[in-house]
Amino acid sequence: METCEKCEAIVQNRRDAPGHEHLISLGDVRSLEEGRHGVTREAFTCAQCGAEWDYRHDKRDPSSGWSRCEAAPQAAERAANAA
Repeated sequence: METCEKCEAIVQNRRDAPGHEHLISLGDVRSLEEGRHGVTREAFTCAQCGAEWDYRHDKRDPSSGWSRCEAAPQAAERAANAA
């Protein structure tokens, strides 16, 4: 499945860049190392196209923010077989 126009418009790796209204939070992703530094990571999925995103909350890093997640190999294979 291709990403939707709204996902394509998300600016990656820029703190405070907005997402869009179809992104659904899947909750926090726990990382002991990042947690020690006050950094949190939240997982999202797009209800429109199924794209998976992470949002890294780090006030000290201007390149934190949105980043695309790679699809798991099994999920990508299933999607290719379904098409």
